[in-house]
Amino acid sequence: MELVFLGTGSGVPSKERNVSSIALKLLQEQNSIWLFDCGEATQHQILRTRIKPRKITKIFITHMHGDHIFGLPGLLSSRSFQGVRTF
Repeated sequence: MELVFLGTGSGVPSKERNVSSIALKLLQEQNSIWLFDCGEATQHQILRTRIKPRKITKIFITHMHGDHIFGLPGLLSSRSFQGVRTF
């Protein structure tokens, strides 16, 4: 298991920290990834890692504040363009 912090800046992003998003790489379960929250620019942060969006199998939203969900429509759209079925 590996945690990748994609954003820890709460509701105010900065140059060093993006808004909320954490990826959990489950190495024992067919290399799948679970995403917790999907703040704005999560896709940009993913591009800085070795995470492949098509490997994300579950997305959990902790609560409905904008800094936790505003990146979700873009991420789902990008996955759709790549031929990945949505959840």
